[in-house]
Amino acid sequence: MAEKTLIAKVRNDEKDPETLLVTSPVVGMADGAPKDGLFLNPFDQVISMKILNERYLLRLPRDVHGRVTEVFIPNSYTPVAYGESIARLDPRVLEAGAGGASGKATGADASGDTEDAGLISIDAPSDGIFYRRPSPDAPPYVDVGSAVTTGSMLGLVEIMKCFHQITYGGLDLPERGEIVKIFAEDASEVSFGQTLFQIKPTG
Repeated sequence: MAEKTLIAKVRNDEKDPETLLVTSPVVGMADGAPKDGLFLNPFDQVISMKILNERYLLRLPRDVHGRVTEVFIPNSYTPVAYGESIARLDPRVLEAGAGGASGKATGADASGDTEDAGLISIDAPSDGIFYRRPSPDAPPYVDVGSAVTTGSMLGLVEIMKCFHQITYGGLDLPERGEIVKIFAEDASEVSFGQTLFQIKPTG
């Protein structure tokens, strides 16, 4: 049966307008608070919720991303009200060059090697197990040579039984690209900030 999904409400915090507050769109019971420091992409799961004995996955809206800098609910089964703040996101991490799953452009290194100049690195959003495919018998999301566009699925990182999507896209990144390097094997352990893919912009 297909999962039931809710889309979180997101607004700027009046006390810190450069950060975003992720809030509940409904009254329900929340479970599994996001980990502080986790980078979330558009449509990534924030928490799960139970409403009238039905389970839903609460996901970020389209075009919203950022690193979790504050969590307002406990990591346990707890009631939340409509509009109640769940977490604070800082979308500025990409601008500061922190990378994250949405990627950053790379340049030549100190040795003058320009092989990677202009490529976009896609980094692991957190520690976890990296998966290149949705299931063991399914094809990879992408291979070297695959064309990607904003929102394309690249892989998954599993953290404590929760799967977080790695998608292409982000601030100031081109809409289209091509996978030129893949640095991690399927079902391998990865660390926060580890480069997983390099992408050549194509438009």
